[in-house]
Amino acid sequence: LGHTGPSRHMPRRQLLIGLAAPALAAVPALTAPPAASLAVHAAARQTHSFREAACGSAAARRRAVRCGRVVCALSPAYDSTMRYAAVDWAKNLRTLPTSTILKRISSPLLFNVLVTVLICASQAFGGPLPPLPPLPHQLLGSALGLLLVFRTNAAYDRFWEARKQWGVVTSECRALAGHAVTFMTPQQALPLLSLTAAFPVVVKSYLRGERDSRRLKALLAPSEVLALDAVVNQPQYVLARLRQLAQAARQVGVSEKEREVLLKSVGVLGECVSTCERIYNTPIPLSYSRHTSRFLTVWLGTLPFVLAGAVGARLTLPCVIVA
Repeated sequence: LGHTGPSRHMPRRQLLIGLAAPALAAVPALTAPPAASLAVHAAARQTHSFREAACGSAAARRRAVRCGRVVCALSPAYDSTMRYAAVDWAKNLRTLPTSTILKRISSPLLFNVLVTVLICASQAFGGPLPPLPPLPHQLLGSALGLLLVFRTNAAYDRFWEARKQWGVVTSECRALAGHAVTFMTPQQALPLLSLTAAFPVVVKSYLRGERDSRRLKALLAPSEVLALDAVVNQPQYVLARLRQLAQAARQVGVSEKEREVLLKSVGVLGECVSTCERIYNTPIPLSYSRHTSRFLTVWLGTLPFVLAGAVGARLTLPCVIVA
């Protein structure tokens, strides 16, 4: 259920049966009626065939790992996971012009390049400029490094906290689906399984400010999709529907204690949404970001005056671009 969408060639019903099959397999077959035992074994076989078709052969998986990418359409742990490999160094150099980071820093980079070109042209055609001593940049470089390290650590802390919350979402969705097929029959649990499978997709789209109607149509009934399109906070709507279904499970023989287990998982999912909203709405303090930006701009803007007298006009521009 950590998978954010079904396979393109897999019907919604087969996907939900495949997701519920591991939980169905945990039901003791000796105490189950013959029809239920046959359904468990059929769902388990169907899941195994789905995984074989999605993951491909072992040789194909080994080739994918060597390329730094592990792909398995039904595996939440490896779906579209990108890992850096030593063989990727040439690709990283080829994709440098289209780098997202390079596009984000293009404005200050062009400013520093323009300042450096003007200084080098002035030194080449108008006579040498008075060189600046390198000692101020050497002393301030340590302070600048500490500021950048603090910002990097703060960004990674936010990333890691969000990643842990997404792990909680994955585990609770699996637990909720397992409890549903344990306490109810597969047909009775199907609406709850559909909303549980759609919850990660809804949370991801909500935090990104998007609407992924294509994947929701593959997971939910048309009436649920229309209701989701009509609300702003889609995760809260899904959580409300899960609570309603958990309470309505009383009509199909689910006990009070079993309903409390279902509602507890729904409550944990709601806490994860609140934590993700807090991370999204609490960026790095603006004053700190502005101070670091001003410090870095002044440091890099005056660096060509130091390099022009130390290494010459030819090497000044490459050094500033790398810096």
